[in-house]
Amino acid sequence: MRFKKLLFILSIISFVTRISAQTWVVPDDQKAVVAPVKFTADMQKQGEQQYLKNCQSCHGLMGKDNWAKLTPPPGDLSKEKAQVQTDGELFYRITAGKVPMPEFRNILTEDDRWSVIAYLRTFNPKYIQPTPVAKAAFTGRIVTLALEYSDPMKKIVVTASEQLKDGQTGLAAGVEIMLFVKRYFGRMQVGEIKTTNAQGKALFEFPADLPGNKDGFVEISAMVNDPKSVMKTTPANASFAIGIKTDKPGLTETRAWWSTRDHAPIWIILTYTLSVIIVWGFIIYIVYSIMKIKKLSREV
Repeated sequence: MRFKKLLFILSIISFVTRISAQTWVVPDDQKAVVAPVKFTADMQKQGEQQYLKNCQSCHGLMGKDNWAKLTPPPGDLSKEKAQVQTDGELFYRITAGKVPMPEFRNILTEDDRWSVIAYLRTFNPKYIQPTPVAKAAFTGRIVTLALEYSDPMKKIVVTASEQLKDGQTGLAAGVEIMLFVKRYFGRMQVGEIKTTNAQGKALFEFPADLPGNKDGFVEISAMVNDPKSVMKTTPANASFAIGIKTDKPGLTETRAWWSTRDHAPIWIILTYTLSVIIVWGFIIYIVYSIMKIKKLSREV
């Protein structure tokens, strides 16, 4: 009976794991993203090479239905399930990845990712490329982030700006942003990495169950995901009253994490004291034994 119950529980866990693995929601703002350039024959050839090098091992050869046996199944990207997705959806999935698929944001350049999509579209005779939208010029020099909370949208808004060649400041599109909330021990990432839109903005949902201080304030910070893409970045830090009001003493104000001896747990104090007594007792015993041996050797 117990064995059957265990099998039932394991089957439920496996089912839930498969369902969650197959759930891959693409943000609405990413679905509408289009390629910045027109797909060309050269671009499609380059995409084929990138596909064979980075994608074929899991997705198999296009049109051959010979993908790897993984959970969830990678599938053949020439089929309708992949081809009905927008270019933005495909680009987001390639960029962000989801287990077991790796993130390709740091493996393939943005141009390489678009070339892969250009190659995939050669297997869809009904595909018509949307009008390319050139990204706002990103100088790759100095990026500054700013934080604000939009109460109407109930979202945290990160705005990226950059210094242009003429000394002016412009909005920076296409910058990958990471959002963090301060916790007792370090920082906790909030949501997934977002990419700034044409207005230089990235929107983040804030978890409704995260605790703040007694007034509900939480400390938020934003930073660029790939600092190598810029010469210098200025992260943003701000505090917003969007957390659950939590009136708890700080760790240094209790014995949970001590800053002085008075705050240290009793068992730590006793253990430390006893350890010191044992160590010094052992040292004294050794010294006494040495002196006793010397005295005996003299008598002999």
